[in-house]
Amino acid sequence: MNTKIIIFKSYPTNWRKEESGRKRNTIRRFEEPDVREDLLIDFIEGDRTSLEVHIKNTDTGKTFTRLVTDVTKWEGEYIISW
Repeated sequence: MNTKIIIFKSYPTNWRKEESGRKRNTIRRFEEPDVREDLLIDFIEGDRTSLEVHIKNTDTGKTFTRLVTDVTKWEGEYIISW
């Protein structure tokens, strides 16, 4: 299985909730072409079945990794769940 990694930054308040498991998703919008969006589309369409998300704290630089379980596109935004 060829797992791809997608990286996002998160503000400390959200990062703590995401890292602890209280908030098990992140919502993203792309204004410019971005390879991360291509990976999300591939996951939605079933062309990619293994995707990891790395979330980086914007203040500390600390990261955590989760296996993506679902990606939903809604009104131009992507809801990435783990």
